[in-house]
Amino acid sequence: MKVALLGNSQFAVSTAWGLCQSETASEIVFVSDVTSTKNRFVASKEGTPESLRDLIESNALSTSDTAISFSDSLESLSGADVIILLPSTGQSGFRSPQASKTTGLAIVKRFVPAIQQYASDTTVLVAISPANFIAAWIHQALGGGKIIGLGNGIATAHLTAEIAKRAEVSVKDVTALTIGSDTETYPLPQYCRINGIPLAQLIVNADVENLCETVSQRYTSNTQSEYTRLSHILQVVSAIALDKKRVMSVGTHISAGDTSVYLNVPAQIGRNGVEAIVALELDANQRERFRKLVIQSAEDQTL
Repeated sequence: MKVALLGNSQFAVSTAWGLCQSETASEIVFVSDVTSTKNRFVASKEGTPESLRDLIESNALSTSDTAISFSDSLESLSGADVIILLPSTGQSGFRSPQASKTTGLAIVKRFVPAIQQYASDTTVLVAISPANFIAAWIHQALGGGKIIGLGNGIATAHLTAEIAKRAEVSVKDVTALTIGSDTETYPLPQYCRINGIPLAQLIVNADVENLCETVSQRYTSNTQSEYTRLSHILQVVSAIALDKKRVMSVGTHISAGDTSVYLNVPAQIGRNGVEAIVALELDANQRERFRKLVIQSAEDQTL
């Protein structure tokens, strides 16, 4: 599987390293944004950027068969099975919601025409904040396509870790589920399990409510966390590469009546990207919150 990385930052190098070690990609190509004034991938006389030389050599030392290359031509997107849009240098740190939107769009607008021209059937993973807003813009610009927003990993990770801590169990036995938008996150405790056991059997209701409130207030998809974002990327790429049919909460295009939006909902991910959306049974309060979430997201994603 060929993976193209778009984003000039150390995070792109970390992503490539993770893909090499997991051996989910047979080929990785860094596509340089030559129009950026903060482009860290500047080719040397030998044609390989100095910033990538250590990655290539360490990859050989770890005996990974993944081929790594660099290109300053957007035509190199041709044949990519997955394209990952990553933050450029300088996009991390605190930003207002509007500043994040402006910066994110400035990045993707340079690449979308090339994606349409050279890789129209690719799966695009959006790891730029705000992920759902950016994914919705790309979906509209391309008139459809396989676009997945990766903004919900940190909320799910935090919920999983907190459940394990409060129940005093191994994190390996915990499954957790959150839904939400770029600005709000809602844990769904009825879908959280500890080795198949409902959460309510091992944690008292007051602690469950407190846990959900803590996660909702603390994390949105704009929260910066490099390691959890990287882990989320690797899980999704692995699900696509190996056609795992994994169910994960990701930014997905959904339709509710006449409204179409991108929201973080559980979806089945396989070779063709999002292959199905998992229907949820929500209580009355959760249904009302979800309805408001759709309305607010539709307003936020209006271009």
